[in-house]
Amino acid sequence: MPIDIVTNIMTYLAPCDRNHAALVCQAWLEAFEHPTLWQSYDFWFFLPGHEQTVRGAKKYGRYMKRVFIGVNQMLKHNRQNACALLEVLSKINKRRLTNFEIVFTGENPLFYSGQEFLDGLSIFFSPVSTEIDPPLTTLQHVDLCGLSVPIVDPVIDILSDNHRDLRFLDVQNQVIVCKLSSACMLRLVQRCQKIKDLRVYHCSMSDEVLESLADENRTEKIEHISIMCRREVKFGIDLSEESWEKLTSSVPRLRVTLGFDHTCPFNVIPKIMKHIIPVRTLKLETFAECHDDVNNAASYYSNTLSKLVLRTRNTALLEEALLNLVRSCTHLKALLVFCVVRPEVIEEIFRLHPEMKERGTYILKSEVEPEPWVVGVEEGD
Repeated sequence: MPIDIVTNIMTYLAPCDRNHAALVCQAWLEAFEHPTLWQSYDFWFFLPGHEQTVRGAKKYGRYMKRVFIGVNQMLKHNRQNACALLEVLSKINKRRLTNFEIVFTGENPLFYSGQEFLDGLSIFFSPVSTEIDPPLTTLQHVDLCGLSVPIVDPVIDILSDNHRDLRFLDVQNQVIVCKLSSACMLRLVQRCQKIKDLRVYHCSMSDEVLESLADENRTEKIEHISIMCRREVKFGIDLSEESWEKLTSSVPRLRVTLGFDHTCPFNVIPKIMKHIIPVRTLKLETFAECHDDVNNAASYYSNTLSKLVLRTRNTALLEEALLNLVRSCTHLKALLVFCVVRPEVIEEIFRLHPEMKERGTYILKSEVEPEPWVVGVEEGD
């Protein structure tokens, strides 16, 4: 077979199977070393033997454009191998890497701060030596939402200072406390003039950040902002309507994802849900009654809302609010409700939005089922 066909077939193989295939003959080894095969690569660290993939990064890292790292951080050898990979990637000559993502798949060890990974990311994001041939500052897409350790300002400062072409950043990493300050985020949006998609916690935002994104002199306009609100909002300062208005006036097509989890104080949710915000996706994952917030969403975001996620308990008021929302929000495309509702409510929703049923972009149940219906099961609905 032609080498191009063999190479294409190998793209469907797992890394270990590729290694075995490369031992068959010289032609397959040549296909195994083809640059196309190494442009996108997933590194998994579950076993001590996965250390071999680090050696592969040393040899073929110059071809890689997208790297994913999955690591079970519970075991020491996995953490060591993943950090060794970060160091290898930081020393690659003429690095082409643009997309980077790291995900933890296990439980953190007791009292684990993750400092070794923060140090590894700092090295990876910065030019480690003047002897390495450029370009080094090539990252455009950085996803840290799967890194279950607190991300700190110095790491993001190094990233924003050395990778000015950054277009995507996700730091919503599900840790208990967010340590990224609004000052750090302001420095990032000022340095990275091409940022298109920014996903952060509310405590990392400020009026100054919004106004910087609204600056007419920016190289490119922001397209999407995701802001998740948790317990920290009761200690911070809310984003003003004036700053939101400046941003929406400067970027008429701005999309906003606004989310609230079960730790967010109920009294601040109506204050944060301002009518001026062009919310496309709203997540009310409060596990408590939120019919008033659903009614506010129907009023505020009737022209913009396309997706609603609810983790709550069912009440008659909630069902009325849901029907009010689906009648008001003509652009609604997805509705994920993690509690039971009456069959007639579901029928009315499908009657108003038949395309939602055709696409399957919904979760609507009239009977309690196993997870993810934890709310209904716990409360005995």
